[in-house]
This record gives sequence, structure tokens and C-alpha cells, in this order.
Amino acid sequence: MSKGRILIVEDDPLIAMTMHQVLTLVGFEISGTAATVSDALCLAENTRPDLAVLGIRLAGRRDGIEGAALLRQRLGLPVVFVAAQGDSAARRRAARLGPVAFLDKPVHAQQLVEVIDHAISNHRNN
Repeated sequence: MSKGRILIVEDDPLIAMTMHQVLTLVGFEISGTAATVSDALCLAENTRPDLAVLGIRLAGRRDGIEGAALLRQRLGLPVVFVAAQGDSAARRRAARLGPVAFLDKPVHAQQLVEVIDHAISNHRNN
């Protein structure tokens, strides 16, 4: 049985692939991987993930913060942001959405798994 369904929204293919592999290895199901907000919204509406992991800087005209706001509004998804260190203006904007966590790139596998485990557990209990 899956520990939860995760949507990965990241335009760096290496980071997206690494997160996909780590999360699958520990028992999560990946509902999809998207590089743009538009693709993420389509995937989320079709697959109904339990949580979204979003990069802040994404391909396309909308960033991960806008994407997270839309995912929260439409589906009530908890979100985890993955961001480059030192991007304080974007972090302040993103903090208004009440994300589960901010993780710095490069993302450490153990930290990613722990944050997602905790977030899905809390989301299911609410």
C-alpha cells in the first residue's frame, strides 16, 4: 500500500528525477511530475495527489508560488516548497500560503521523506 500520492512540480529534470526515485523507494506513489504550473494543475486534477512538492522557480510564465496557491485553492493540497538558498523575497511571498515546509536545494533525501511523511499524516488526521 502506498504511503501517499505525491505531485512533483520541478523544472530541473535531475532534481525531479531524484525526488521521484527517493519517494518511490520509501513507498510513496508519484502521481506525476510537471515542469510548469499548467501541467501541474492538469495532473493534480486528474490524479488527486495528497501533497505537492514545488520548486519556486519553474518553466513557464507562472512560478511555483502561484502554482501552490492554485493547488491549495482548487484541491486543498498541502505544499512543500523546494528553493535555492538566499531567495528571501520569494520565501516571504510563499510563506503567506502556509506551506508545510521550505527545503533548500540540494534537497536531502531523509529530510524530504520526513517532511512529507509528517505532512501527509497531519493532513489525513484533519
